[in-house]
Amino acid sequence: MKVAAAGVALLVTALGSPVRAEVRTAVASPARARMPEPLLTESITDLDGARAGEVEIDVNGSAIRRRTGVRQWQSSVEVEWRALERLGLSLDLGVGRVLDGAASPVVSVHPAASWVLMHSQPLDFHLMAEVSARIPQDATEDVPDPDDGAMPLSGGFRFGIRHEWITLRAFLGAGAGSHSARAVPLRAQAAVLAEFGEGGRLGFAGFEMDADWARRTPLTVAPNLILRGAHLHVPFDLGIAVPWTPQSRYGDASVGVLLRLILESDHD
Repeated sequence: MKVAAAGVALLVTALGSPVRAEVRTAVASPARARMPEPLLTESITDLDGARAGEVEIDVNGSAIRRRTGVRQWQSSVEVEWRALERLGLSLDLGVGRVLDGAASPVVSVHPAASWVLMHSQPLDFHLMAEVSARIPQDATEDVPDPDDGAMPLSGGFRFGIRHEWITLRAFLGAGAGSHSARAVPLRAQAAVLAEFGEGGRLGFAGFEMDADWARRTPLTVAPNLILRGAHLHVPFDLGIAVPWTPQSRYGDASVGVLLRLILESDHD
């Protein structure tokens, strides 16, 4: 009996130090911030989110000026909710108006849903499917939100991967439900974002691209800057993007600015 007890004590002594060292190492390592997300081509709920009950509220304001001199504004409030570990839901309520015209403000409602297909934490790789709609189904481009698709119905697949401080994100899908400027209303998006601060705690910056072939002028590019509010002890993040649409033979060039306040709440 004494020999067995001595053997157990020796085993605990041998294994105890490495286990405690591993715990100390885990506590000392700073937790990574959420995967960076572009402002125009954002996902429906966080791409790397995995806990049911997570809520995000985005308050947006944007202004756009076209080459012809037409100016317009758009504001919206979006609520994103991860209803289940894999299921995400969102609802966006917006209003916009052409400033140089006599038209009334246009009100829009955007319901959307996402389903997580893959989470690979060792690679920090994430894949989800998305579907969204726009109500009313206004096919005109008089007052487009900078991140709106041309078609009232859309769906596709979005993925993201992060290596150290660089994040790559992309989306490929298509639209339906209205007239398209081209035979196949494909939509592709991409973003490259770089974090700054330890573990990305201060924020991130980068560029994003949105190519919607259902529009007369399909390409939009935008630099992004997002400052995380936690290090400033404020309950929201602040994002700014400058969307630019180049001139084409089918439509006018435009440039604008988008401001976003991002409030997130996690629930266990």
